Amino acid sequence: MAFIFNSNSVMKIKNLFCAVSAVALIVMMGSCGSGGPKNQGNSDSVKIAVDETFRLIMDEEMKQFNLNHPEATLDVTYCNESRALQMFLDDSVRLCLATRRLTDKEKEVLLAKQLNVMTARVATDAIALIVNRSWPDSLISAQDVMRIVSGKITKWNQLSYAQSKGDIDIVFDNPQSSTVRYVEDSILGGKAMSGNVHAQKTNEAVIEYVTKTPGAIGVVGVDWLRNEKDTTNLSFRPDVRVMSVSRSSVPDRGNSYKPFQAYIATGDYPFVRAVFVMTSDPAMQSMTRYFYHFLRDQKGQLIITKSSQLLPYMQVQFKEVTIN
Repeated sequence: MAFIFNSNSVMKIKNLFCAVSAVALIVMMGSCGSGGPKNQGNSDSVKIAVDETFRLIMDEEMKQFNLNHPEATLDVTYCNESRALQMFLDDSVRLCLATRRLTDKEKEVLLAKQLNVMTARVATDAIALIVNRSWPDSLISAQDVMRIVSGKITKWNQLSYAQSKGDIDIVFDNPQSSTVRYVEDSILGGKAMSGNVHAQKTNEAVIEYVTKTPGAIGVVGVDWLRNEKDTTNLSFRPDVRVMSVSRSSVPDRGNSYKPFQAYIATGDYPFVRAVFVMTSDPAMQSMTRYFYHFLRDQKGQLIITKSSQLLPYMQVQFKEVTIN
């Protein structure tokens, strides 16, 4: 699949060529000492904690991994990122998918248990904004998104380019989610959100809320917007409208972008973040390590390319081609 852009910056996709670089597996020896790390049981068992934002792609990765390793038992917990990381630090699980690396202090917690952490970036996620299918406004500037989540803008008619009136109702997935942390850390510079902001429990609940609430803006991970009927990943689910975001103060069709893989890759879509997989399993030949390497290497990366709206963390070439 290649992503073609016309003069109006509207994406037409004819073919995509993915160049996947083979990555050498780096195996680290787990530290040994008196007592040593606790045994998590069967070496074919993989205990995983995953930020709920990435449930759809993780389900697909596990399905494909089990085809290659039918003996593997994958035990996954989907939860908010704060809980997933805490489970990892408590050594309840030895593989975790999250949107940040461990801090030095958190690494020390694992070192005290004689566990080292290996971390690899596996994807780039986009934070998507959605509105009701009937809502007339689907363009917004990144600057106004910041003003909305800071409480400086609370009504649609405060946006000079908007047609709508009424309150802007901002809804997130979970107060402890990685999405909330991203908005507060990356958009608001470490400040708390304000205004008409509230949370559901999951990304799916946010989407359901928006389908029933004209005037609301839902904030979700982009992979929840995949169109299951479109195997090319070139469209979003039809029950909501995905907003186009502009880096310009006055958004229009020519300078605003939706969070497609192409616009994540080119940097035109502004709200993006890294996705990391980490493991603390000290056993070199454990199934947990096999799955860790599966996610970061060629097979796992191709699954992200073909089966999600995330951008894989590998070299991707965009070429304009003509198909007769």
